[in-house]
Amino acid sequence: GTLRHSSAMFEHGDICASVETELAHVSRVDEVERDIVTKFFGMLTSKEWKHSTTSNGTDIFKLPGERIHRIMGVTRTEASPEEVLGFFSDPQNFKKHFTILDDMFKEGSVVKIGGQGLGLDATGERLHKLGKFAALSIGGKERVGPTDPKEFAVSLLNKIRRSPGGQKIEGLIKKHAGDKGAVAALGELPSSQTSALAQTSIRAEFKDGQFKDLPGHALLHGTFRLPSIVPDRDFVWDQVAMRLPTGSVLVMGQSVNDGDEDVPECVKGHVRGAVLTSGYYVFEDGQGGSKIAFVLQADPKGSLPAWVVNLVAPKQAHNVTRLRKYLDSTVGSSVSRA
Repeated sequence: GTLRHSSAMFEHGDICASVETELAHVSRVDEVERDIVTKFFGMLTSKEWKHSTTSNGTDIFKLPGERIHRIMGVTRTEASPEEVLGFFSDPQNFKKHFTILDDMFKEGSVVKIGGQGLGLDATGERLHKLGKFAALSIGGKERVGPTDPKEFAVSLLNKIRRSPGGQKIEGLIKKHAGDKGAVAALGELPSSQTSALAQTSIRAEFKDGQFKDLPGHALLHGTFRLPSIVPDRDFVWDQVAMRLPTGSVLVMGQSVNDGDEDVPECVKGHVRGAVLTSGYYVFEDGQGGSKIAFVLQADPKGSLPAWVVNLVAPKQAHNVTRLRKYLDSTVGSSVSRA
């Protein structure tokens, strides 16, 4: 029951098949991220996507919606999923890269990088240098942190009082310790910080619409121009960049509630819109490159005439075209093309 579109270069069914493989491994995705991953994939594989046009090497699909505009662009790049991840993992270049991606982008900033209080190794050094979004590595080869339990015990003890969840982890250690003493208990703790934190209640504390202050996340703020008769829009969103167990990459964003303490006020003269689960799914295409599916779901808020939405939507879908052109001209230049 997948969709076939004779005029499309990339079949929606291919994306659905790839997503099925990802979902078969979803139990290996960090519990705190599983919900957004499942939600994103559910929307990506909706049977209601309709192929709209093919232009510039990108298929554009639309999903009928009343207030919310939903648009998908699918393309192929010479870059690997890891190289696409690199594009989204550099806060120094956030403005430069977003300007490349989005024709409507005006200004923006990285408000906060997630998990900065957690990323300390055994010497107290940061595992993730300031100035990088830590891409969340799930079941991947590059799990950060010592694997030897004793080394981990030392690093965990070093982290405890410096991390937001410190007291909770301390409680976990004490609970494990019983009569055995703390070091013995530490030796029995899981070998990664992620799974250690998963055993504490710190994981359940993020409410819907709250910034997840964890590695892999960044709180971003941007303003976007619209046709001159309507006010420009302002968005604040939580971006998470992650490797999936299969080696595919997901970069997703969703709006953070205005009540969150880290959220900047709406820029004067703008209307604050909402980004519903949106993002880029990147998977190997078996020919040395990757397919990228970009989905945008936005509620522009305010009174926006339908013609403005219809004018803006295809431009937004071509964010993935601009991403491909940039990647293929930089990353791809070192890739020998068949």
